[in-house]
Amino acid sequence: MKCVINILLVVFISACGGGGSTSSPEQNTVVVQPPTTFTGVFIDSSVEGLRYQTTTQEGMTDPDGQFIYQSEEEVTFSIGGIVFPKVISQSIITPLEIFETTDINNLSVINALRLLQTIDFDGDADNGIQVTQSAHDLFETVSVDFSSLAFATQVDNLLADYDGFYQQLISEEMAVYHFQQTLAELNNQESVNCDATHSSVGQYGYFESLAHGVSGRAEIIDNCTIKVTEFYYDGRGPKVNFYVGQDHDYTSDNAFAISREINGPSYENAEFTLRLPNDKSLDDFNTLSVWCVEFSASFGQLQFTP
Repeated sequence: MKCVINILLVVFISACGGGGSTSSPEQNTVVVQPPTTFTGVFIDSSVEGLRYQTTTQEGMTDPDGQFIYQSEEEVTFSIGGIVFPKVISQSIITPLEIFETTDINNLSVINALRLLQTIDFDGDADNGIQVTQSAHDLFETVSVDFSSLAFATQVDNLLADYDGFYQQLISEEMAVYHFQQTLAELNNQESVNCDATHSSVGQYGYFESLAHGVSGRAEIIDNCTIKVTEFYYDGRGPKVNFYVGQDHDYTSDNAFAISREINGPSYENAEFTLRLPNDKSLDDFNTLSVWCVEFSASFGQLQFTP
């Protein structure tokens, strides 16, 4: 009888889950996977210090223009109180994506480019754009209409107190030219037809100084690249670009700019890498000038020779 009772007790305990249960804690644990995040980049050159916010992420873009997002999230970028339109997060965002257009001459795009390049703290967008805290503070209580013809007036009134390089908006031409160069790099267009097969490759020259202390050397590196080195210029002319033409004729319809505007900062032993537009070739010129567009004056010029 005692033996039967013991057997029944073991069966009762096992049926109720007591005693010798074989379930493990792992079988009852729900593992929650962390959300997958992606890294995108904001570009007009890489833009550092731009505030961004998604549903799950927020912060400042890093020195490479990077921001963090989750799949299918919208992201909003801002500078102080100036808020850009929301856009679906993606690996690369430029002002074209922000304003949902492919037109580089769209007014909102141009105004965004002008603002970003103007508030770049050192005034040289070619080495990246840095948005400092002082820029956020300057625009803290401001909202603007990027599509407004009065955009420049709205912003210039504030820029007079900015502690960065520029105190007024750069020109539309300067902003668009820089962005074109950025887009060319993004699309790897700088490598198209850039073999070193043209007979002019390797030709070089030294600037004849005509005004504003211009001097330096330029060499044709490949079929679409000119390298300027040892460059000096006091930066005091209005609307100045590197221009190319035939036999120093820079007023001809066939002459054209191959750089952004270089007025503003002074240059001492500077270097420039100049890219030919996609529809131009080394056959289109044989001379180079530091050319003042506004006064049709050459501050310094050279002829490429073997």
